[in-house]
Amino acid sequence: MKLIAENKTIELVFTTRKIVNISKLLGEKNFEDLYFKAMNGNDLDALSKIIFTFAEDIENGAKSFKSSEEVYDFLDCYKKENNKSYEDIFKEIAEVINEEGFFNTKMSKKDLTQKISNPLSGIDMNSLMKESAEKAMTKIVEKEAMSQV
Repeated sequence: MKLIAENKTIELVFTTRKIVNISKLLGEKNFEDLYFKAMNGNDLDALSKIIFTFAEDIENGAKSFKSSEEVYDFLDCYKKENNKSYEDIFKEIAEVINEEGFFNTKMSKKDLTQKISNPLSGIDMNSLMKESAEKAMTKIVEKEAMSQV
């Protein structure tokens, strides 16, 4: 995927190594969850780090940016020159990641659109349920202990 702005052309190159690195950097085990959580939360810091991690200079394959901070300026220019929103950028990148097969499963366009528009995408329901069950059990135990005092 090429992004062109400010006379600078970068290519987002997706590899397993980079997927693992960005997942570790942002503290998530599952890249798909990480991406959709960032997307639905409009997490611009995560977007800049994602672009920073995957961006390569087309001519020499080197890193396109010295830091993820530089990506912010690039994003400002890209949005302005291409009349895009952050949401548009997240969607474009999601489509390419899906097409290249770097999400858990390759989704149809319809499934991807549903996942993109679902505000609960990226939320780990299992850990949410576990957390809720733990809180409920703590309250039950506290109540039982108080009744025996």
